Amino acid sequence: MSEEHKPLPWRHISQASSAALRYIDGRRKGEIKSLSTPWKKFNNISMGGIEWQTITTIAGMSGSGKTAILGQLETGLKDLNQTDDFAILSFNFEMLSSRLIGRKLSNKMKITTQQLYSASETFTLNDNYYMNAVQEARKLNKYDINYVDLPGNVKSLEVTILAFAKDKDKPVIVMLDHTLLVKKAGGAQDRDLLYDLMAMFNGLKKVIKVAFILISQMNRNIEASERIQNPDLHYPKKQDIFGADACYMYSDIVVVTHRPEMLGIRAYGPKRWPTDNAIFWHYLKVREGEPCIALMENDLAHNQILDAKPPSYSSNESEEVREDSIQDTT
Repeated sequence: MSEEHKPLPWRHISQASSAALRYIDGRRKGEIKSLSTPWKKFNNISMGGIEWQTITTIAGMSGSGKTAILGQLETGLKDLNQTDDFAILSFNFEMLSSRLIGRKLSNKMKITTQQLYSASETFTLNDNYYMNAVQEARKLNKYDINYVDLPGNVKSLEVTILAFAKDKDKPVIVMLDHTLLVKKAGGAQDRDLLYDLMAMFNGLKKVIKVAFILISQMNRNIEASERIQNPDLHYPKKQDIFGADACYMYSDIVVVTHRPEMLGIRAYGPKRWPTDNAIFWHYLKVREGEPCIALMENDLAHNQILDAKPPSYSSNESEEVREDSIQDTT
């Protein structure tokens, strides 16, 4: 009997209930937990970080820090979850993996990539800095992080992920930078590609222990002059993400990383937030939570984004008050 004529399996509600209770019990006992990320705000808004069997989509304009986020996650997930044994498979179709390592070294050494590559007129990497880079690279080499530089189509990605998971025999974090650089089959349109890609990821998360973190692009509409001039239209919306329908259908978390200062906006949104060195993470979809906005700090010179204190912060405020003011429900 051909595959398409075989009936799909089903299970009684009692089986689903047992699985739900095992998960609830495991979470309360700490036996099941999410992977902590470098950002306390992300951990608070999500289920404690990156949860297994989920898809997280991060969208943004060029220069908004998308690749830096993946870079921080690659090493941050390893640094912050050392008792968890998992591998990372990173599809980097936009940048060479060697360049990504350069960004990591820049972050670890607290110098810019221009300084790292001796491209600054005022700074040339001396022997001490170089030996520091060698030492940091040796530390990175101990992480189970793996790169795929050559682009492929949806099917080749699926085959690669399954082969990688079988070879490693451990849970896998799959990262993709970015979705539109996946090869299209035949005359397929970009939107068809995204549906096929997201459907494939959704299918894989039901057969192997995996979590997906994907980078996507914004439409140009966010740059329209009427939106820049009207504070009520500053915030990114679902339709601003390319292929939003596919992203929303399959993703558990959808975040837009946004730098309004790149658009010449000095006072952002109805609350007129200052934009100097500010990055705003708009959580447009949180499957187990509420949409909100988190203020982040721009340190992209060192290839990282940091949690930021809210603009209203003062030293007299308690930690609880500060945390409450981090998020602004959209």
